[in-house]
Order: sequence, then structure tokens, then C-alpha cells
Amino acid sequence: MRQQQLKQVGLVMIGALLLCSPSMLSTEAFAKSENSAQHPRLIVIFVDMSASADQARRTVCKEAFEKIYQNLRQGDRVLVGTITSQSYIEFRPNVNEEIPKKTVWDNRLQYERSLARSKEKIRGEVNKLLSQKQGTPLTEILDSLNIADTIFHDEKEREKILVLLSDMIQDSKDYKFDKDKITDEYINNVIRYRQKNKLMPNLKGVKVYVAGASGTNSEEFRAVQGFWAHYFTESGADYSPHRYGHSLINFENGSQPKPVPK
Repeated sequence: MRQQQLKQVGLVMIGALLLCSPSMLSTEAFAKSENSAQHPRLIVIFVDMSASADQARRTVCKEAFEKIYQNLRQGDRVLVGTITSQSYIEFRPNVNEEIPKKTVWDNRLQYERSLARSKEKIRGEVNKLLSQKQGTPLTEILDSLNIADTIFHDEKEREKILVLLSDMIQDSKDYKFDKDKITDEYINNVIRYRQKNKLMPNLKGVKVYVAGASGTNSEEFRAVQGFWAHYFTESGADYSPHRYGHSLINFENGSQPKPVPK
């Protein structure tokens, strides 16, 4: 009798475990997924189409984009446009694509196909831009930052990242970095003028990366970098000299998701 009772108790316990396990495992998996989830980002990439950046587009800029591409994750929105002589007037994104999020309801194969299509569309369009050999005569980088302001303005959920694939040599009717002597006075005058005329972009909370930066010598390189350091700081951007260079050494390596400001 006792042996039979023990068998019955054992069967009841096994049944209870079988009933509870799926929900418990599901809850545990969901919690793990939530804890390890990384916050999605709006990544805006501007490609310098000037003649001076022609070689860099096909070398260091292509390498930089590959680092960004390999770092893409679920929920990211990628917007790619060009820096030209008519940036502000004629801007139209070449890519405006969202990396799909995977949910518990998605069929794995269907999701993987959707993910592959999305990523390959981004890669294909960017490779077209980076492979172009003919460049525009002027480079309106300053105006491109006002476009970035417009793009980021209504983004409330995603982290904001701006990537400039450019030599960073502003070449417009007003400013020619390859000919102008970039001093502290020059930098302050440009910033004051643009502030007075409401031309300074608002890039508060935008993390900036630069790849392709150039100069005829180290003195010019540092002078141009100094200009952008001041300009990005005045615009409220999250700027660091460690994210500015000829090559993109790191992209979001070890970065932790941050709460989005309300």
C-alpha cells in the first residue's frame, strides 16, 4: 500500500512539473531576453561626395561602413544621405531602412529572410555611393549638420548616432578650410555668425563619429579637427576626439544601452 501511495505522489509531482515548466522556462527566457536587449538606435550616415574625398570613399570609408554594418542590431533605423554642394536644398536619403525586430510570434525562417533583405538593401545602396568616382565641386558639411538636426528632431525612442564619412574639409562659397587659416578667432567668428543667423544645429544627445578626416599636413589636420571639436560642442553633440580620425577604429565597442531622455 505504501509503495502504491509513493508512486501516486511521484506521478502527481511529475505532472505538476510538466505543467509548470513551459511557462517557467518561457518567463525565464523572456526575462533574460529583456535584460540582455540592447536599445535600438537611429544611425544617420552622411557620405562626402566631394572630389577631394574620392579615394577615401573607396578605402577608409568603405572599411568604416563595414564596421557599422557588422554592428547593426534589431530595431536600428539606418538613414544614409550624401554631403554635396547642394546638401541642404536637394537632400533626399539614399537609404531609410529599419532592421526588423524579432518577436516570439515570428517564424524563424521568415524573420531571417526579412533581416537579410533589410541588411543587404542597406549594404547595396551604401556600396553604390562609396564606389562612385566623380565628386561634387563643393562640400557643404555645415549645412549637412542642419539636415541631421531635422532628422533627429522627432526621434524620441532610439539612441542617436551621426556618422560622417568625410575628409571634413568644408569647401563652400563662405568657408574654404583648405585655404583659410583656421585659428581660434576664425572658429569663434563662424560659430557666432551661425548662432546669430539661427544656423547652428541642435545635436543634443547625438553621438558623433568621423571617418575619412584628412589634411595636407598634420598642422592642417589638427586645425580642422579643432574647428569641428568646437562646433560639435556648441551644437550640444556628444563629441570625443577618440571618435574623429582618418579611420574608424571602433564603432560602439563595449557601449552600454542608455536610457533615452524624456
